[in-house]
Amino acid sequence: MTETYPIQARFESALGTARADELLTKLDNYSNQPNAVAGAAKRPSDPEIEAIARAAFAAATPEEVDLELDSIGMWGLLTLAARADVTILDSLPASRADSPKVASIRRAAAKHRKGL
Repeated sequence: MTETYPIQARFESALGTARADELLTKLDNYSNQPNAVAGAAKRPSDPEIEAIARAAFAAATPEEVDLELDSIGMWGLLTLAARADVTILDSLPASRADSPKVASIRRAAAKHRKGL
């Protein structure tokens, strides 16, 4: 991971390269961003991954978040981060906050909490 993608680099550093690459590859393999959100929402609960994802997004600048959310897989990672703390969505750049994907993530996070 390069410094160009700081959220991914933080996630990889905290989780470990092999586990992070495996998860990010799975999330990137979805055909589009909405499918990555839906697929991540269906994953079994993993509080460790969810907390690390949340921390990686929380440490990012709005510019970093905006850049990385051009990726399919990062929307899936954001979905997992929202499981740990849905308020992470409140810090998204304005250009991303109104996305229908964000509404889907909010619903998925609420459903996840209800299922715990």
